[in-house]
Amino acid sequence: MSSSMLARTGVSALLLVAGVFAGRAPAEAIPLFAQRYHMTCGACHSVLPELNAFGNSFRNHGYRLPKSVPVHGTTGVALRYQMEWEQDPAAGSRRWTPGGVLLSDANIGAIHAFIHYNLGAGSGPSALYLGYLSTYNEHTQSLYRAGYVELPLVQSPGQRLDDLTGYGYVNTRVGLNDLTLASPRIGFEAERQVGNARFATTLAFGEYKGAAYGGKPVATGEATFAAQPEFGLFTHLALAPKFEIFEEGLVGDRSITEVGKSAFTDGYGRLGLGARTQIGKWDLTAEQWYGRDEDADGAGTVVGSSGGFFRAKYYPTPHAYLAARYDAAANQTAGRDLIVYGGAQVTRHARAILEYRHYLNQPSRDTLGGAVTFGFPWPARL
Repeated sequence: MSSSMLARTGVSALLLVAGVFAGRAPAEAIPLFAQRYHMTCGACHSVLPELNAFGNSFRNHGYRLPKSVPVHGTTGVALRYQMEWEQDPAAGSRRWTPGGVLLSDANIGAIHAFIHYNLGAGSGPSALYLGYLSTYNEHTQSLYRAGYVELPLVQSPGQRLDDLTGYGYVNTRVGLNDLTLASPRIGFEAERQVGNARFATTLAFGEYKGAAYGGKPVATGEATFAAQPEFGLFTHLALAPKFEIFEEGLVGDRSITEVGKSAFTDGYGRLGLGARTQIGKWDLTAEQWYGRDEDADGAGTVVGSSGGFFRAKYYPTPHAYLAARYDAAANQTAGRDLIVYGGAQVTRHARAILEYRHYLNQPSRDTLGGAVTFGFPWPARL
């Protein structure tokens, strides 16, 4: 199929998704927290697993409501299952790819034990993707996590994706440094709300080596690990009720050993700047990242990298959206993509996504794909 025909097919299908499902019922996804507090899942989710404003606030408070809200029984373990489809799969890939995630959150007094366990996809192994202990201090409005944690980025790279394609620079490795922003870290995270600002810090000693949804481990041909703990600082500042700016930064040292060569250390830094605004039914978000690696190849080569995205998202209803996103990444070679996609609650417990990916540098690679995501078990009527 030609690029133009593929584009027309994708756009037509997206319009069909929006038209058919715009009036669907709100989300009732995975009841880990809905049954605990006797809420519908639509209280936190717009189009599962995407969080709405209340869901983000709930997450920022350590998945807790004020102590005055009664706590009831909860589902201990839940499953998120996804079946993904590609019209023209790459060589060696499958047209239909299943993937599953087990989720669990145990409330043990002041401590939460959270697990995100991938069941495997694309013949890859199962693996623990996120697993941490957390606690929230209401007096100081501070959240603490320890274990396998996800970086507190503006767009969650592994848990709350709104499409099928990772966000540009977030998934980019630089030179022989294979640590991406999307990789969960092993370490500590602390977040605190101070007026209209939210500050977060991370201290990481290692990282997750597999791929999202338990896919095959990323083959890099090098042995890599943290030579020094990685430090991160993340700031979100609300300048108005529906306008915020943010800064995200990381510094670290990576020990890298190529086969048959001596180890070397790559000191690296990553800085992201961005903004988000909501205008009526529109959600507009933009971010730009800048990176610097002091020794990207073991020969002392300093490499600069950059990239970011701009996303325009329209919600015809609170539980359906159409979006277009422009991704860019420059890492010695430049890549630019346009992703047009739509998502909707097709039932109370299932999300459908259709996505057209246009590779501006290589239009012959254009692809059309989709997925249906289910949450089990379904919550009881409350």
